[in-house]
Amino acid sequence: MRMGLLVVGVIVAIVGAVLLFVPLVAQSNQTVSTGSTTPFVLLSVSGFSLTGSIPVGVSWTATSSVTVVAASCTAACLSSNATSISGLSGLTYQTGKSGSFTLNQPNGGEVIVGALNLGTGSPANVTFKVTTALSTVGTVLLVVGIVVLIVGVVLKSGKAKMTPAMPPMYPSTPSPGAPPPSPPMGPS
Repeated sequence: MRMGLLVVGVIVAIVGAVLLFVPLVAQSNQTVSTGSTTPFVLLSVSGFSLTGSIPVGVSWTATSSVTVVAASCTAACLSSNATSISGLSGLTYQTGKSGSFTLNQPNGGEVIVGALNLGTGSPANVTFKVTTALSTVGTVLLVVGIVVLIVGVVLKSGKAKMTPAMPPMYPSTPSPGAPPPSPPMGPS
């Protein structure tokens, strides 16, 4: 049982770590135009991560060469009147027709991604494909896996310890000089 708990604990902890750190779950695609007055999108991944941030993978393709800018925000990226951006971290720039990157969205924060057409040509459309980690599930599985590992380590082995063998019991022998026992008396 102990070995079974150890194996289960390791497997659950590994699955939890993968779900916590690797963006696997596809979200809906977002498309922006560089000719728009708001050539950006806000992405908010719900959930909680033990590490304090949720990994968000972004891959993008554009109809012509653009510069993509992305960042994480500790809370809402835009101010209440949408005139300023605050609390940015993990700022990323990429230029070309396609690319990919990973940002870490703080718990309760957002990610902002946008595109700029630096050329003189017509506006470009940019499609962002977003994947996220299952951080809430990963956190729970990681904690459960660690607890199961600890229980497996603390439990004693399922094999019973062998007790020393008792010496064989022989009938007692009379001490020297003692009269021999008399035979039982029969019916008279």
